[in-house]
Amino acid sequence: MKKISLFLSAALLSVAAYAQPEVTSAFNANRDGKYEEAMGYIEQASSNPKATSKEKYWRFRGDIYLNLAMDSTLAMKYPKAYDEALASYTKALEMSKDYVQEIAGMVDRSRRIEDASAVKAYKAKNTCVAAKHYDNLVNSSKLFGSVDSVYIYYGGICYQDCGEVDKALACFTKCTEINYQAADCYSRIGNMLVTAGRKEDALKILSEARAKYPRNSSILTAEVNIYIEEKNYDKAHDILVKLTEADPNNESIWFVLGVTYEKNNNIVEAENAYKKAIALKADYFDPYYNMAVIYYNRGIEKFKECDAIPPRESAKFEACSVERKAIYATAADYFQKCYDLAPDASIKKPLAECYRKSGQTEKANGIK
Repeated sequence: MKKISLFLSAALLSVAAYAQPEVTSAFNANRDGKYEEAMGYIEQASSNPKATSKEKYWRFRGDIYLNLAMDSTLAMKYPKAYDEALASYTKALEMSKDYVQEIAGMVDRSRRIEDASAVKAYKAKNTCVAAKHYDNLVNSSKLFGSVDSVYIYYGGICYQDCGEVDKALACFTKCTEINYQAADCYSRIGNMLVTAGRKEDALKILSEARAKYPRNSSILTAEVNIYIEEKNYDKAHDILVKLTEADPNNESIWFVLGVTYEKNNNIVEAENAYKKAIALKADYFDPYYNMAVIYYNRGIEKFKECDAIPPRESAKFEACSVERKAIYATAADYFQKCYDLAPDASIKKPLAECYRKSGQTEKANGIK
């Protein structure tokens, strides 16, 4: 019996001794930049409870996997490396707070790389890849009890762009819960649900959003668009009219009512609604732009009308041309206001065209 006990003790000692060199070897390989080799050593030690019961094991394991994740080539080979690193650090921090600064330093370095990688992937239109980098940033912030709202939002945008609807919905829903860009997120959620054929769910969430953000035009537009898509123009109109009655000084409501009238091909009422929105908010870009487009399209129709007049009816053609120039002049005024409010290069072309077609050649030539 005594011999058996001695044998068991010797066996346990040999296992313990076997585990310790592997952790040391993992540390040394990681220090020398041999990250895959280090991973092999650290995983060999994972089956030994004496090794895994120590904070050091989990901290070293986190360092190794984080280095794998930060190596662009190895990260592709081990796509779960960042998750493994954070899981290991979490375990290490649960066991001891003695190395918080060391872990924070490693994670902070990785976050700078992740942020740069996310931006690079997004610019290259690899939005699903970018979204994963943003996920890593969000998860790494959780390690120290923080909520990285901006990265949750960016992740949602990337997932939405690459067609990962459920993941995008999860990101935007989280943003509404923590009140980050909530109005925009509600609008995005509604639009995605509609695209996914879940109109009832979309209407429910947009109704909730409208109650919270009654002055937000994107939410109103998303809700009204559902009814317009269903050709339920009365419902769309009724919602907006009730809103104008309840809040007559809300320029956003008047703007969306104008959009509704325009989609219903009631251009006169659309203009009236847009003008009310502008009267309430003189620097409101959207109604100015829609008015500019209305007059631009009206100018195109008037051009066709003038062009159809027979050459022998020169007086009629001249009168028509005067009207056409006046229409383009009004369009130019609205486009100019748009450019003054937001000097975007995309507005320059139609602005110059309207000046030219209204006979204001000097102003047209002055737009560079």
